[in-house]
Amino acid sequence: MSKQRWVRGKGDFLAFSGPCLLTHVIVYPDAADDYADVYDGRDATVGTKLARFRSADKGTRQFDFAGGLLMDGGIYVAAFDSAVETTIAFIPERHFMPGGAVEES
Repeated sequence: MSKQRWVRGKGDFLAFSGPCLLTHVIVYPDAADDYADVYDGRDATVGTKLARFRSADKGTRQFDFAGGLLMDGGIYVAAFDSAVETTIAFIPERHFMPGGAVEES
């Protein structure tokens, strides 16, 4: 059974407040060149920007991280505007082991 969680939000939002492995980012732009900045942290002020996920057109873009990216401070999304939707997929810390292995149940 997978321990992966999915959170979808519009505009800026806190996807998860604790340590986790980030596995996917999906951006649903409202217009060409919309983007979502993803931060390791609980907000854009004290968090560290991981990357800007941009869509060159109005199409949905999915970004996958096979082994997962360790996010020590949580996951915060800062979108271009309130119309941009973003889905974050992650595995909470309590479900993974050192080296990124995922606990199975």
